[in-house]
Amino acid sequence: MASTRLFQTDDAATGLDELRQRLGRHIEEAFADTPYPGDNHICKPDVDGSDLVRAFRGQDWRDLQLNTITNYHVDMALMTPEAFRYYLPAFMLAVVFYYGHVSTLPMGLMHSLTPPDAGLLQKYLEKKTDPLKHTQIGDFLNRVSAFTPREKSAIRTFLETYRKLQPQARGETRHLDRAAEFWKTA
Repeated sequence: MASTRLFQTDDAATGLDELRQRLGRHIEEAFADTPYPGDNHICKPDVDGSDLVRAFRGQDWRDLQLNTITNYHVDMALMTPEAFRYYLPAFMLAVVFYYGHVSTLPMGLMHSLTPPDAGLLQKYLEKKTDPLKHTQIGDFLNRVSAFTPREKSAIRTFLETYRKLQPQARGETRHLDRAAEFWKTA
C-alpha cells in the first residue's frame, strides 16, 4: 500500500489530521490497482494537450509533484477517461492535504466531479441540445463509467468529508452538493 507521507500536514491541533489521514488511506487503497492509461492515452486525441502529455507521460499518480497538479488542474477536461481515472487520486489528495496551497484546484476538481445540470442532461438524452453541450455531457458520462465501485466509493467519501475538512470553502461549494448527490448513486 502506498503511504500518505507525501501528503502530510500539521493539523493535529485542530483534530482534522486523523480525518485527513483516514481519507488519504481510503483514496490510496481504492486507487492502488488503477492501471496507468498508457503514454498515448493521456490526452483526448481531438485536442492539443501536448503540454499535459509531457507533464503526465510515464508519471505514477503517487509521484506527481504538487506544482504539476496545481499547474495542470485546469486541463483535467482534456484527459481521456482512463487518464482522469488514473490521476484523480493525486488531485483529491492534493486538495485534502494542501488546500491552502493549491490555488483554484478545489474549484476545478469539484467542477470535474459534478454532473451536468439535470435539465441539460434531459435535453441531451432527448437529443435536443447543441453539439458542444453534447460533448461536455458525453465526456462526463464517459469519465464516470471508467471508475470501479471501489474508486467511486473513495470519490463519494472524499465529497462527503470535504465540507468537514474545509468548512470555510466558498467557490467550490456551489458544485459540491450536486457532486455529492450524484456520486451517492453513481
